[in-house]
Amino acid sequence: MRKPLLVTLFALLPTAALAETPPEGVPLEVRRGFFTEADIGMFFTLGGENVYSNAQTYLQLGVGYDLTDKVSLGVHFGLGSSAANCFAGYLPGSDVCSMSDNFTVAFGDVTAAYMVPLATRLYLTPKVAAGLTRMDPAPVGSGDPGRALTAPNAGVGIGLEYATPMDHFSVGADFMARYIIGPNIPTFALFPRVKYTF
Repeated sequence: MRKPLLVTLFALLPTAALAETPPEGVPLEVRRGFFTEADIGMFFTLGGENVYSNAQTYLQLGVGYDLTDKVSLGVHFGLGSSAANCFAGYLPGSDVCSMSDNFTVAFGDVTAAYMVPLATRLYLTPKVAAGLTRMDPAPVGSGDPGRALTAPNAGVGIGLEYATPMDHFSVGADFMARYIIGPNIPTFALFPRVKYTF
């Protein structure tokens, strides 16, 4: 009687030990602190004579710091382009844009995010952003059609972030809406995110 009972107990010991011992002997915790990220997605503008631009590639690079478990602050550089959307109006009696209807849009923004827990390691991340935008060539104004234009921007966004079981790495997706003040151009970017926290 005792021998089968002892064999059963010894067989269950490793299972019990594994159930209570986290991987590598330490609990998995979401890393917080200094981070970098790289994002590639799509970008478009609304308004103008053509109502909306063709969707174009969007690239964003950023660095930041998690001030607390829920609040992070970052600096981001984003690059997109508006294609086939005229913001300066057509030349009289034609459908030719008086300025360029194709232009690159470069953002340099400070971004703040608040992380709302939805589930274990999954967060909803509302964001606000503000900074400067450089459009080249200028989509509005007069004078040299090849000149660039710099203007302030402000925006809001919403996203999801998941801290993966791979230490240091988080993935997610963001939707950002920014308004370029002065030229009065609304811009939108949708992109997946890859974040590395040191």
